[in-house]
Amino acid sequence: MGILDIKKSLIYDAFEDNEGLLNFNQVKQLGLSYYTLNLMLANEEIYSDERGLYSLPNVYVDEWFCIQHRFPKGIFSLDSALWLHGLSLTVPFQPTLSFPYGTNTKKLKLNNILPIVLRAHYNKGIEQLERQPKQFISLYSRERTLAECLRPIYKIDIQLISTAFQMYFKDKKYNLDELYYYGKLFKVTSKLQSYIEVLT
Repeated sequence: MGILDIKKSLIYDAFEDNEGLLNFNQVKQLGLSYYTLNLMLANEEIYSDERGLYSLPNVYVDEWFCIQHRFPKGIFSLDSALWLHGLSLTVPFQPTLSFPYGTNTKKLKLNNILPIVLRAHYNKGIEQLERQPKQFISLYSRERTLAECLRPIYKIDIQLISTAFQMYFKDKKYNLDELYYYGKLFKVTSKLQSYIEVLT
C-alpha cells in the first residue's frame, strides 16, 4: 500500500466515524491530508456541495444543515422553526434565521435568508435538531417560537399561528410554564392567553 492509499484510508476511516460527513475543521483537527482530500474530490470519490463540507457519494446532505454550516451563528426561528418542529405544513419560502446584534445582513440576503437581528434574547431557548445522522441545526424551542410569532413586528400570518398552536396542544406535550415565560418576555401574554383558553 502506497503513501497515497494510506492517506486515503485515513480519510475514509474519518468519514465512517462521522456518518459519511466531514467539515474542514475536522479535517484539520484530525491531521488529514488536504491535498489527498482535494484529489479524491477531483476524482469524484467524495463530494462537496457546500464549501468546507465533504461527504461520501451515498450520503444525503440536508439543505437546512447546509444553511447552518454556511451561517453557524444563525438560529432558525419564526416560521422556519415552526416548520422544523412539525408545527406547520407550510414550507417557508425563505429560511428565517435570527442573529446577534451587529451582524451584517448583506451576505445573508444575497443567500435568500430572511435575517432577524436581535438586540436581546438571542441566546434564550436554543435547541439542537438532528436532521440527518450527525447533521445538527440550531433552532429556538417550540415555546419560544410560538410566543415570538405573536409579536406584531414580525407580521406572521394569523392562520399559520393558529394552526401551529392547534398542532402544539394536540400532541399533549405542551409546557404552559415555558409558554407563559416567553409570553411575558416578548410582551404577548394577552394574545397567548387567548390561544391557551381556547385550546386547553
